[in-house]
Amino acid sequence: MTTVSHTFLVIEEGIAYAFEPAEEGGYVVHVPAAPGCWSEGDTFEEALAMIKDALQGWVAVARKKGLSISGELAIPTERK
Repeated sequence: MTTVSHTFLVIEEGIAYAFEPAEEGGYVVHVPAAPGCWSEGDTFEEALAMIKDALQGWVAVARKKGLSISGELAIPTERK
């Protein structure tokens, strides 16, 4: 049996986001460079907005803990 992956990458502002259609509809998305940074949304646009918000929080926590942040994620804690 062959398994087909429907995951696709979107690169925006130098950051890669990995999207996968959810079984129940919508999308599940994560940032490969940010372990544990996952989100979801009912539409592609909502999932992208939600993961950007999640990434903002992930970066803020990583900075507070003094963790090393990947170069592509060295973004301001507030995006416009």
